[in-house]
Amino acid sequence: MQPRHDRTPEPSSSPLRRWGPIAAVMAILVIVTGVALTRGGGDGGGENGGTTASTRPIKLPAGVVTWSMAQDQDLDVTFPKTCDTESGMVAIPFIFRSECFANAGDNGGATANGVTGDTIKVVAWIPAEDDPVRGLVLKRIGFDATNAELRETYQGFVDIFNRYYQTYGRKVSLDFVEASGSILDPTAARSDAIRAAEDLGAFAVLGGPIIGTAWTEELKARDVVCIACPGISDPEPTVFSLPPTSGQVRAHLAEYVSQKLAKGDAEFAGEGSKGKPRVFGHLALGMSEGDEAGAGRFKDLLADEGVELAEQILYPLDPGRAAELATNAITKMQSAGVTTVLVQADPILLPAFTKEATKQEWYPEWVLGGAPFSDTTAFARTFDQAQWEHAFGISYFPPQTETDINPPVTLYEWFHGERPPVEATLPLLLVYPQVTLFFTGLEYAGPKLTPETFRNGLFVMPPTPRATTQPSVSYGEQRWPDPDYAGIDDLVELWWDPDAKGVDEAGEEGTGMYRYSNGAKRYLVDEWDGEKTVFEPKGSITIIDKLPKDETPADYPSPAKGG
Repeated sequence: MQPRHDRTPEPSSSPLRRWGPIAAVMAILVIVTGVALTRGGGDGGGENGGTTASTRPIKLPAGVVTWSMAQDQDLDVTFPKTCDTESGMVAIPFIFRSECFANAGDNGGATANGVTGDTIKVVAWIPAEDDPVRGLVLKRIGFDATNAELRETYQGFVDIFNRYYQTYGRKVSLDFVEASGSILDPTAARSDAIRAAEDLGAFAVLGGPIIGTAWTEELKARDVVCIACPGISDPEPTVFSLPPTSGQVRAHLAEYVSQKLAKGDAEFAGEGSKGKPRVFGHLALGMSEGDEAGAGRFKDLLADEGVELAEQILYPLDPGRAAELATNAITKMQSAGVTTVLVQADPILLPAFTKEATKQEWYPEWVLGGAPFSDTTAFARTFDQAQWEHAFGISYFPPQTETDINPPVTLYEWFHGERPPVEATLPLLLVYPQVTLFFTGLEYAGPKLTPETFRNGLFVMPPTPRATTQPSVSYGEQRWPDPDYAGIDDLVELWWDPDAKGVDEAGEEGTGMYRYSNGAKRYLVDEWDGEKTVFEPKGSITIIDKLPKDETPADYPSPAKGG
């Protein structure tokens, strides 16, 4: 299917309008998405995810014995009853389960703050129930759970892993900090972090407010392990983010462009640009000198691959000037002869840019560059469709997965006999990976649990399985040359189908959806190739409705049914 340049979009009101005055909505959303775009797990000071100057060798912590180690070395050890001794894996129906870990005779007792011989204190952060950002942003991607439902979901997953994973004689005791202010309030974030660390005595926290570094900095200063916290420039040894760093995303985008698009014609553009030799422009949200430096590094990365940027535009967070900024940017891009725009823009001002492009009768290729939220169907439906039918690129989000087969949903239901209160794909990606990652880190940390052994454990943990329903995660120096404290390593290719019908991330029916190429196959940074599969419906998917054979979990008796 070729993109069409003659589509006339029907006028429609913004789907965000229902939530209040549009000016207030724009102001809040731009701040939030701006933080997500520019911080994104920390830049790391390089394009390969490096985030610390540590060069100490990382070894498996003392007392850790995996099933494969025991078999290879013929060790005389015992394993928990929850080990499947045929496969050597934990006996749960979960494709991302870990290897079995042997029991240890002595866990050292109180080895760190928040740790005793019997318990490990973990605190999960949840947003304030009346936070306006919660309603304006999170609901847009399907995150409409109450705090009671969030608590139940967190606890439900903790119960599963407490029972089945190796915790060396301890159990995780879960508590919660409900934000005392808006996600955008750094003073509240600092106060809440101190409360989690000092009043609740956390060894580790899960999640945190997205406004910046205040929460993370306070926890790091108190040696509290931080899982899925907003990234900071110096995370060693306690801060582990889930999204890739902005440097890692730039590396992916540069490889994608050089392998698939460089030295070719703009075959996916519309009238006026279609078929011309590609001329690249870069449109990105820019909030600071760090953003400008990052844009410069991206330009250099492309130059190293023989790709020149004819125009590079960083725009400020100023929704009041959206029309002016869009006119200026689109005019400059056209004047530079750009046929292909590399997009790292926010999803709130992006409608203004796409509308202006149509107004100027300019129909370039729009190449998504891994910026969050613009790669969700919910927001993409708000963009000018005459432009967005020429959109394709990369994302670190996986497609939505049908609830009945979504791995975390089926695991929860297997154990508890009912689905989790939070079950949509993106919201679950904000909850259950935190729990899974923490318990896996506990196994690799060994019996003498400290922030350092936890770090060392995650650094030697093998990358999680390659899959289509979930990203693959690793830490340390396993996939990037510098110590890596960001999780997701592989990205997916997607493109916009203006005619596809289905539900968006919030469960709303509509027309226009992202399609994921090659059955949503994911790529590490060195795996991008020259094959072109965008705008080819065959082999693409919008929503995963059938698990690949190698992602179908093993079958075990359900505890909810007496197993």
